[in-house]
Amino acid sequence: MYTYVEVTSEGTREIGYAQVKFNDGKMILTFSNGLGITRMKFNLDDIGYVAEGQFIGGNTFTLNADGYRITLYEDGLATSDYLRNYFKYLLVQV
Repeated sequence: MYTYVEVTSEGTREIGYAQVKFNDGKMILTFSNGLGITRMKFNLDDIGYVAEGQFIGGNTFTLNADGYRITLYEDGLATSDYLRNYFKYLLVQV
């Protein structure tokens, strides 16, 4: 699944378009920002909760993992359903 992502860590902020995959209890995030590509892996067990919110009429999913704050923005009709399926035990409403 592809969507927009914002990754914040220690005062840095990156925004890009990302592929989000879930495999063996891990979330794999591969995103591009300009010419660079970043791949990050996070264990779902290490994520305490995922906050679901709204931004300009679309859903957002925000989580903290390994010192990063990651916000995934809804991009298309199936994005929210896809993310809710994998985050179903971690979701809280904001």
